[in-house]
Amino acid sequence: MLALEDVHAYYGDGHILKGMTFRMGEGHVATLLGRNGAGKTTALRAIMGLVPVSNGTIKFNNVDITNRKPYQIASHGVGYVPEERAVFPSLSV
Repeated sequence: MLALEDVHAYYGDGHILKGMTFRMGEGHVATLLGRNGAGKTTALRAIMGLVPVSNGTIKFNNVDITNRKPYQIASHGVGYVPEERAVFPSLSV
C-alpha cells in the first residue's frame, strides 16, 4: 500500500504540494489528474525522494519512506519512470 498523509513540498519559495493525502491499496491502479502545474509530477518526485517533503509522511507497505534517498526507496520496490528522455543523460544509444 502507498499512503501520503498531509504532504507538503516546495520548489524554492513555491509551495507546490499543499497537504496532499492519498491512499492506494495493493493491486490497485491510480491516476493523478490535473492541469499543468497542479503538482502531479512533484507528487511522484516526492514519493521517490527526488523532491524533499517539508511536512507530512509517505509510507509504502507501512514503511515510512519520507525523505529517504531514491536508491533506498527503490530497494522497497517503488519505481519512477519520468516522461523526459534524459533519464541517463551521460549515456548514448
